[in-house]
Amino acid sequence: MNHLFPIHLKAARLRLGWSLDRLAQEAGCVSKAMISKYELGESMPSRDVFVKIAAALKTSEESLLTITAIDLRFVAFRKTQQLSATEEKRIKAETEWRIRQRRELMRVVGESPQAPSLPRYHAAVAADAEAHAAELRAAWGLGTGPLPNLTALLEDKGFEVLVVEADRAFSGISAWAGDAHPVVVVQDPKEDGARQRMNLTHELGHIVGEPDESTDEEDYAALFGGAFLFPRAAAQREFTTRRNRITLAELKSVKLKYGISFEAILKRLKALGILSPEGYKWWYEAGGIRKKESQTLVPPERPMRPVRLASKALCEGMVTMETLRQNADLSATELEDMADQQQTRPESLQQRYLRLSAEERQKIMETEADRVAADPAEIIPDIFDEPDDD
Repeated sequence: MNHLFPIHLKAARLRLGWSLDRLAQEAGCVSKAMISKYELGESMPSRDVFVKIAAALKTSEESLLTITAIDLRFVAFRKTQQLSATEEKRIKAETEWRIRQRRELMRVVGESPQAPSLPRYHAAVAADAEAHAAELRAAWGLGTGPLPNLTALLEDKGFEVLVVEADRAFSGISAWAGDAHPVVVVQDPKEDGARQRMNLTHELGHIVGEPDESTDEEDYAALFGGAFLFPRAAAQREFTTRRNRITLAELKSVKLKYGISFEAILKRLKALGILSPEGYKWWYEAGGIRKKESQTLVPPERPMRPVRLASKALCEGMVTMETLRQNADLSATELEDMADQQQTRPESLQQRYLRLSAEERQKIMETEADRVAADPAEIIPDIFDEPDDD
């Protein structure tokens, strides 16, 4: 067992929302006190107990032994007061687990995470977010038009985007993996992706914004999110004059074009002085905005980086479908679309080499350097001992 096993074991338990008692009950072979010792690194399970614990946690044995570690620093965790402490711990553990699984897939396929060069914006007041959103759009060359796939845009800019199933009291997370890799986590929208997109831009505001201590960070991030999705110039194009009323047809048109919710549109128009306070208030008192919102749907977005990594690892024979089902952050449909491409040929030497840790690779190369020095005619080192053919 490696020194990261206690960390991985605790994360696997917490991501299911289980107590120590629950895991002991599900495993059926070890006490709560002993599992606590495993998680504290004070003891290690026997092989038989380890296999039963992994099975109880519905995860692969490899995932509990991987050498990949994640230093995750949370910037913001958005929730309502109705979210339980247990659910908050579960969501954080799920985030750490998924990021670690992605890093492990990257390691075995020989890739490294992209470290983006992100601007940081100092904000003296929350209203500075309007200008900052416009500056970031300009820096990324986005113009002022609609953003067809926000998740793909963030992934292209080096962000890790996670979509999780969680209590509705959870909204989003912004975090850093290490010192240079931004992470955003949002609720699985199921049907309407408009709220998901707003949450993504809200967390983006937390990542790039640096408000003063006297400035409310949530107000800044909320304004940034709306301005990034639906810029001032876009709002002025769609609604050319100051208005006392906005029709449902207009709201539907803008929602579908910019991927932004009715409520976010109304807040933007009010903040920009395009919609009067009376017109804004009408939609909440008589217009039934929330009921009408559910009748106009924006397609939800899915991160594509885990799909690409998992597909590459599967086709190269570096992982099995069972491992992906247990550990990767893939939907049932995505897993189904990969299943017929599972690699069945024996693992190559190169694949076996890539699965090793950096320390193990270094040790092999040092050994092979000594062999080549002793026998210069050997130009292809035997990285692994292969059985002789009879």
